[in-house]
Amino acid sequence: MSISKLKKKEKTIEICFVIMPFGGYLDDYYQSIYCPAIQNEGLKPHRADDLYRPSTIVTDIWHYTKRSKIILADLTHKNPNVFYELGLAHALAKPAILLAESMDDVPFDLRALRVLVYDKNIPDWGKVLKEKIQASIREILTTPSSSVLPAFLDTKDTSPKPTITPVEKDLLELKQQMELLRESFRQNTTSQIEPEEARSRIERYLMQGMPTSAIIHRLERLGPPRQWIISEIEEIQRRLRNSELSLFNQIESKKVTKKIAKKKIKAKKK
Repeated sequence: MSISKLKKKEKTIEICFVIMPFGGYLDDYYQSIYCPAIQNEGLKPHRADDLYRPSTIVTDIWHYTKRSKIILADLTHKNPNVFYELGLAHALAKPAILLAESMDDVPFDLRALRVLVYDKNIPDWGKVLKEKIQASIREILTTPSSSVLPAFLDTKDTSPKPTITPVEKDLLELKQQMELLRESFRQNTTSQIEPEEARSRIERYLMQGMPTSAIIHRLERLGPPRQWIISEIEEIQRRLRNSELSLFNQIESKKVTKKIAKKKIKAKKK
């Protein structure tokens, strides 16, 4: 296949542009939850760090946003870049799926839109979130206007943006205002610690003799996912055992060396 045909094929692939903070747990979420969910619905996931062209990053983000069929935005940690890129998407009337660990991360003006809040303390939360993302993608592909703020929708049939009738726009505004009222009563506050701090605490708790269940309970409230905590506990326990075994072997080796030295001294005296 020629290069021109490959480029043409790439342009015809419908993409979902993911805007989110980078680093820590969120990179794992992107690879293990967001990408599979998007691919399962026939779209190609892209993120800003996929872009390696010499042009400015804002230009690349603008082109990617315009090309996207859907935007997936994780508002966790209130990242300014995420809100800027979401603003570009809204200006283009792109349907957006909003995600957050807590409604506290969602600005008041955006709470009229549906937000998928993921609770990392429930079993299989990643699987549940992936299913919700897939369901949202299917719904948007059927009715794109349901995930666009009414202010950005055109009512003219000649517009390339998603269009609705004036009556449909009024109904959509009413629906989203009802959603805003419902979300205003929802409280979900979550403290956050970085992965390195979580690992440090796990090691300290293990060395203090704290039970595994207590460590999991204490750290879950601070943000890390349950399965990640369990995996890190097992890894740190393995490392501590190896360290203890190494120290034991060193002590035993020194004892043997001393015994050999004593025998040599006795042999010389004889």
